[in-house]
Amino acid sequence: MSASQTNTPPSATPQANAPQLALSAVHFSYRRPGEAARVVLKGADMAVPRGAFALLTGPSGAGKSTLLRLFCRLEEPDAGRVLLAGEPVDALIPAILRRRVSYLQQTPVVVPGSVRENLLLPFGFKVSAGQNPPGDAELSAGLARLAAGDIPLSQEAGTLSVGQRQRLCLVRALLTRPEVLLLDEPVSALDADSARAVLDAAEGFCLDDGGTVVLVSHAAFAPARVVPLRYELSGGALSWTPAS
Repeated sequence: MSASQTNTPPSATPQANAPQLALSAVHFSYRRPGEAARVVLKGADMAVPRGAFALLTGPSGAGKSTLLRLFCRLEEPDAGRVLLAGEPVDALIPAILRRRVSYLQQTPVVVPGSVRENLLLPFGFKVSAGQNPPGDAELSAGLARLAAGDIPLSQEAGTLSVGQRQRLCLVRALLTRPEVLLLDEPVSALDADSARAVLDAAEGFCLDDGGTVVLVSHAAFAPARVVPLRYELSGGALSWTPAS
């Protein structure tokens, strides 16, 4: 039985075989001038082992996206620790952290240029120096795996639908071979077949590549090939639900 299939919540304490991702007693609040602080996390603990698939649910506005942003240091906790493989994320060079941890926002981000140029964008960064960029065959195969094989590589990315952009961004992330995928509502704009292709790719990232996934969804669902770790965020409390 894999770490993602156990009914025992993993420890969030750094150790030699530390979880791939962890929160330890994390507090986070949003503060705006003239307004009371809005508490998002109150002493949250979370541990996601390497190769696990974690499903994070909760009501709209609970702070699920904020939790993902903490893992890639787009937000900083008020207190507590955010860890990657037992190491505090604030000890890592940001460019290296974001190469190891790939975050796909709910609103997909593309830049002016073709689909090909968008897929190859990470390979132009200094952190990718010495890494050969994939060729057209690999790019097209990546799109096809996500039910987007009908999108020409030469097409302007700005003309794609939101659902097509979401799949483009996931292909781009997978091409960089990160350790962790943080997916924020990745199937919210997709039809059933496209959504299944995206979820299959996320599950394959765990099962075939040994990667770790944290997927945010408004509604609970049952992945086809993995038994997920289930977390719920509500009212500042992050709770863990044993697998049934």
